[in-house]
Amino acid sequence: MKLKSTRPIQELKEVLYNPNSKGPQEAYWVFSELGHKKWENMTIISPGTYDKEFNKTYGHYHSVDINETYKLLSGKGILMLQKKFYENNNWIQNKVEQVCFITANPGDEIIITPEWGHAWTNMGDLPLISLDTWRSGHKPSDYENIKKLQGMAYYLIKEKNDVKIVPNPNYENSPEPKWITPQEFINI
Repeated sequence: MKLKSTRPIQELKEVLYNPNSKGPQEAYWVFSELGHKKWENMTIISPGTYDKEFNKTYGHYHSVDINETYKLLSGKGILMLQKKFYENNNWIQNKVEQVCFITANPGDEIIITPEWGHAWTNMGDLPLISLDTWRSGHKPSDYENIKKLQGMAYYLIKEKNDVKIVPNPNYENSPEPKWITPQEFINI
């Protein structure tokens, strides 16, 4: 296993609800070369919040037409997915067609098709650990739209013992998110 990348707070601030917030110095680590036929990478997301926003991955779209499968190994997390919005066959980058939140349990596998941007959020007090099948590498363009819009379409904020969903004002529309299971996502 090899450390592939880390995401320090300085980089994650670009996509936080409050870019000046404080929280874990290392948001997450990605390891590759796991020595497994199916799984290529393992991501470990620190527990904690940035002010009140739950720690998360940066979020990205794929620039190549390949599916990616995630498997949650441990922890309590939400996989946020947002579907690209097209008008006259052109991707309108500051709109999304649909938003889904998957509350995943350890052992759940989720297949993501290329039209869905995605990011994990750690909702628990322990690290969130996931595996994925992504072997194609990421290009800066995979992250560009998320960076430009300061994150995904919604922010997940801790409010007492609950989650407050805050729309990202940089998106022109914010469709009501659907809370679904991994099995329900297969049929969307």
